[in-house]
Amino acid sequence: MRPFRSLSARLTVQFALLFAAAMLAVSAALSTLIAGAASREVESQLQSSGAVYDRLWQQRSLELQNAAQLLSRDFGFRAAVASGDKATMQSALGNAAARLRVRTAFIMTADGHVSTIDPEVRSVHASAIWEPLDDGKLTGVLVIAGRPRQLVAAPIMAPTLIGWVVFAADLDGQEMRGLERLSAIPLHAAVIAYGNGRWSEASGSMSALDPRATSLAQVHVGQKAAFQMMVGGTKSIALAKPLPTFSNGERAILLLAYPTTQAMADARKLQLALAIMTFLGLMLVALATWKAAGRITQPLARLDEAAGRLASGQHVEVRVRGEDELARLANSFNEMAAKIAEREQRITQLAFNDTLTGLPNRTMFQQQLEHAFRASEGNGSLFALHCLDLDQFKVINDTLGHPAGDLLLIEAAHRVQHAARGHFVARLGGDEFVVLQSIGEDRDAIDRLARDILITMAQPLSVDGNQFVPSTSIGIAIAPQDGEDSGTLLRNADLALYRAKEAGRGTYAFFEQSLNERAQQRRQVESDLRQALERGEFELYYQPLFDLEQNRICSFEALLRWRHPEQGLISPAEFVPVAEDTGLIVPIGAWVVREACAQASTWPENVRVAVNVSAVQFHRGGVQETVLRALAETGLKADRLEVEITESIFLEGGESTLRLLHGLRALGVRIALDDFGTGYSSLSYLQSFPFDKLKIDRSFIQNLLTREGAIAIVHAITELANALGIETTAEGVEETAQLMELRAHGCSSVQGFLFSEPMSAADVERLFRIEGGVIQKVA
Repeated sequence: MRPFRSLSARLTVQFALLFAAAMLAVSAALSTLIAGAASREVESQLQSSGAVYDRLWQQRSLELQNAAQLLSRDFGFRAAVASGDKATMQSALGNAAARLRVRTAFIMTADGHVSTIDPEVRSVHASAIWEPLDDGKLTGVLVIAGRPRQLVAAPIMAPTLIGWVVFAADLDGQEMRGLERLSAIPLHAAVIAYGNGRWSEASGSMSALDPRATSLAQVHVGQKAAFQMMVGGTKSIALAKPLPTFSNGERAILLLAYPTTQAMADARKLQLALAIMTFLGLMLVALATWKAAGRITQPLARLDEAAGRLASGQHVEVRVRGEDELARLANSFNEMAAKIAEREQRITQLAFNDTLTGLPNRTMFQQQLEHAFRASEGNGSLFALHCLDLDQFKVINDTLGHPAGDLLLIEAAHRVQHAARGHFVARLGGDEFVVLQSIGEDRDAIDRLARDILITMAQPLSVDGNQFVPSTSIGIAIAPQDGEDSGTLLRNADLALYRAKEAGRGTYAFFEQSLNERAQQRRQVESDLRQALERGEFELYYQPLFDLEQNRICSFEALLRWRHPEQGLISPAEFVPVAEDTGLIVPIGAWVVREACAQASTWPENVRVAVNVSAVQFHRGGVQETVLRALAETGLKADRLEVEITESIFLEGGESTLRLLHGLRALGVRIALDDFGTGYSSLSYLQSFPFDKLKIDRSFIQNLLTREGAIAIVHAITELANALGIETTAEGVEETAQLMELRAHGCSSVQGFLFSEPMSAADVERLFRIEGGVIQKVA
């Protein structure tokens, strides 16, 4: 578990740390002030002790100097010195030294002879004392016999200078301890002096000083500020004062030291008391913060618990008394929870239901389908999947508008629900519906349900005043035999639906394995088709059209062929629908237009070329640009290019198609309506656009001699075209008798195997070289 996971704990710790930082900062500042005040107090006491020693030094010097002067003026003493009476001199020196409590006293005569009462200084060099005396030095510190001593001298005049009387007071431990006793603090004192090339020490309570302490004393001598040093292994606060020396080459220092532990004892007590108070204050702050945090976090904890229950889908409501921010937060939370519950209900509705029809959507269908598979695995039962698709829905949607299309979808949903009562019905999107049907022992129930749906959907319908009869096609796949998973079953039902549409729409079809094989073949065709254009596998064949009036070739229809590297020549009926479904017809169609124009530019001026243009090319756009580019690149005149279209272009294009056709006519390109007579509204198209040619469908020509009424239909078409000033071409002419009838009824031109099968570009060139395009065998 992570530390301080609780909000109250985090608040307590954060505020406690904040107060702790503030209190510690204050405590540290106070502790520093206490330590500083203590240090300044110790420094002041050291300086006071130093001043006391200065006065004692001066007093002692004055006492010694008075005694020395008194002795040097004594007549008997001067006479003894002048006469060299050693016994008298030493007796006088001894008495004076005893009165002054001085152990060392000596007389230095003018000839440099030293007479002393202290055996330790008999070896003293007279020059070491005489030179300072000669310079006027009468008092100061001098290292004699390795120890610092306080010297005082007085001249012996008789009447001229015959010598000096000198008293040397030892700066020993006893004198240092006397100084320490005079101090108000537990002081340690020592005098160190430099002479004869080294430092000598007269210590009191200090132990022998190490070289580092001596060096520190030399650095800080004469400074008012105290410094830190080690004395006998103890950290101490020290002060170094200079002492007057007897000789210019010597130095003397009074060193006063105060052990830090003793000096800061009172300060440490105050600091400890301050630390205890700080700690107690922190504890009180932490306790108070914990209680305050509890009052804040308790409502938040209830809100947190409620949020957890809300996340799990439970209905929650939090009560917090008061009118503060927490109470308002709880009220806002309750409002939010209510709105979330409302939105969840709405989201669930949107997630699993179609917004237009109210039927379950694709997501709900997938869940239901998976459930059906699990049930089928458990009990071995079968179920059928019906895939429905409204016939010609896009035409209705584009013709009458999207609102009318939506009304049709809503009515279709109601009708499917009514026909498939007791079964799961869903809308997958667009005009696609599905029905999941459980199957018992009666397998005929599948057919009955499909027929009921077809009959119900085929009832007349009025939308915005327009009457029409909707129809649907149904593809049926049975699980698990047609698919052991949802993806396979749905795909196979779609294949069956595709078969039903091929069978003429308004019917139903079951999935067969052959459909899957055909689908795989189709996918292979699509894959090969994507590479065919790059590899140059397409080529054009040309079938001639013969002008019956001039009895010669008037144009060629360009027919696309695909020479597959493995399967050989593939019929357009096999690959053109795939190209249209995938959109590949657009680049392929552009290549056809360019190739046909390039070939026709080498033909005689009176021969045109006709190119079929798919409805997909029109709706994807770019046809006019493709034609313009082809004419510009090949130099073919626009009136030698004829674009053949079918009425399916008008079913899906509307006004945009008419604008495009008028644009092509404005360029000079001829427009022909192919397969005339097979559609439902061919005559209305003749009112919408002035075509240059009508191509009579081969179905009328094949029945021309065998079915009653076929001649009348062909005659009516030619008469209508002649009245409108439009040429006519009969397709699929294979017999001479058919040709005679067509000539008799005024048909402009004919096309079919009676004259020529489609030929390659090379054969067309050969035809023009040999025959000049004239029909020799037709009467």
